Amino acid sequence: MLDFRPPLDSPLLLWWCKTFFPIYMKFPLGDLTISIEKGALERFHQINGERAMICPNHSNRHDPQTMFAFSREAKEYFNFVAAREIFDYDGGRNGWWVQHAGGYSIVRGAADRESFKTTRRILAEGKKKLVLFPEGEVSRQNDTLMTLESGAAQLCFWALSDLDKNLGGLSNQKPGDSPAKIDATGRSATIFILPMALKYIFPYDISGALRKSLEKLEAKVGLKPAAEAALQPRLMAVCERLLTTLEKEYELKVRDDATMNDRVKVLRLHILQSVASKLKVELPPDGKELEYVRILRNKVDDFIYQDDKNSSSYERSVHEEKQNSYRAYYRDIGRVINFVAIYAGYVSEHMTQERFSDVIERLEVEILGGEPSIKGPREVLIDIGQPIDLSQYYDDYKTHKKETITKVTEEVAAQISAMLVKLEESRKPIYLA
Repeated sequence: MLDFRPPLDSPLLLWWCKTFFPIYMKFPLGDLTISIEKGALERFHQINGERAMICPNHSNRHDPQTMFAFSREAKEYFNFVAAREIFDYDGGRNGWWVQHAGGYSIVRGAADRESFKTTRRILAEGKKKLVLFPEGEVSRQNDTLMTLESGAAQLCFWALSDLDKNLGGLSNQKPGDSPAKIDATGRSATIFILPMALKYIFPYDISGALRKSLEKLEAKVGLKPAAEAALQPRLMAVCERLLTTLEKEYELKVRDDATMNDRVKVLRLHILQSVASKLKVELPPDGKELEYVRILRNKVDDFIYQDDKNSSSYERSVHEEKQNSYRAYYRDIGRVINFVAIYAGYVSEHMTQERFSDVIERLEVEILGGEPSIKGPREVLIDIGQPIDLSQYYDDYKTHKKETITKVTEEVAAQISAMLVKLEESRKPIYLA
């Protein structure tokens, strides 16, 4: 069933967490620090006290912790939207912490009414800013942005519609105008979307850790470690062995002249089509892989977390049996997500420590299982974009909902992408030999 997990904000626990969070960043997270770009906090504080959704890119599994660290610097507490499955991690203990830190669940692709209602309420009330990662997946890639889902903008406009009803109608707005109405609390009668960029870097040489990780991967796939050889050919050899194994596993035949890029792309599409066939889902022709991923994952989520409160005990037990087979599809879908942004040349064209680690981490997830290892102390460069005032788009939204949601989503993506480029240009990367 959907089994919605609501936010259970605990002021005492939040105070305790923020007090001791630097210790957590130092040890369990392997010495993770944040560095906020000049002027970023000023842009954040432009909308102090206003209703807002913060939309960061989602390149790392530690993004929620990074956002918590940022909240300490911003001197605010946030609410967070998180995928339903993370509340079950570590026997449910992870979910307990998430809920009491202000997080709540959403079942992706389902009509999760309780989650939608909670989001609309949090945004309309505006007691806290809400953090939502619009990519919807951990990309494991700092340099680029996956196609954003439109749900962030849609939820904000729904909440703005609620605000509109409560205030008796918002005045017409045009881009560049200031919000025309002030509510009873003295705040602007609007909701802002705040784009945010997070870029993880290794400020010190981690080549030793990368070599150790590579040796483990080589041993696992049956390659003899060549400790003195150059890193890139060794990495490509592991990738070649991985591809050959998966092609055999999925009974996929490829052309003799196919490049590694061709093979990876064919494999991803083959896996997606295979899962779609088993789930009896028709994928739209000429769609993008990430679109297929979301369709299939949402189908699995919808089945596993479907609302069964009106079902009998027997019906629920039968459903639970089938859930196990559906859960197996997560592995296939996750395999595609893991390699959706990787291609031959990704490392060689810009052979920084971070790019090499991006590929190593994907291989660790696939070959070793579990979470990838932390290669060394990390610094997260953080930048804040210009707040997007949705009241300026509200009249267009009322008449052309889909087009307006797309326009706002594209604006969020454009700002995040530009900030990621700027952050990369502002630093001195360490290149691998």
